[in-house]
Amino acid sequence: MSSGRKHPLLLRAFALWALANLCGLLPACTLPFRVPTQIRIPEGSPRGEAETPDLAIRATALADEEAQLEVFRANLLLAGLLPVYLEMRNRGDAPIELRRVRVEAADEGGNRLLVRSPKQALRQLFDYYDVTAYRIASREQLERAFAEIAFAFAPALAPGETRRGVLFLALAGGLGPRHAPARLTLTFTSLRRARSSEAFSLTLHIMAR
Repeated sequence: MSSGRKHPLLLRAFALWALANLCGLLPACTLPFRVPTQIRIPEGSPRGEAETPDLAIRATALADEEAQLEVFRANLLLAGLLPVYLEMRNRGDAPIELRRVRVEAADEGGNRLLVRSPKQALRQLFDYYDVTAYRIASREQLERAFAEIAFAFAPALAPGETRRGVLFLALAGGLGPRHAPARLTLTFTSLRRARSSEAFSLTLHIMAR
């Protein structure tokens, strides 16, 4: 792993120093984070796949800290977050209902990783980086951007449709920097075809590092 795990306190101190200097240069501090309109997935990123005759799911862990800095202009692992890029493709002839889907995530030790909403993930970044000076309008814009880039579980996935987006996972452990799990298991339960009473599930295994 990079120095983000070896010297988390030093990195956090540097990040706070950089933010302080940025705020000192601007009349009203702009937000230190960003969300691009498109996410570039680094080659060789750890991923897992699973499929049924009706649905195919691919999940890619954005565990590379340099890639996180490029995408979000922030190291999410330092804030205890792991972004996972999801792709779902409807291979059948009926819509797939996703509204009631439950996502269960666990690391190699069996520790649960909780799914965070885009707003919760952004708040966790703000708390870790101790960002207190910003324009309210800028934060609202960033919240909208995080929501737009997140995977949408509504509406139903239409036949032939491929949907993509980010799933934010809170890493196991207390407050402070964490590292990506060596193995990540994702299970999607309560998936179902439209107008069907039978639910199904899919499990993916990702070697995150």
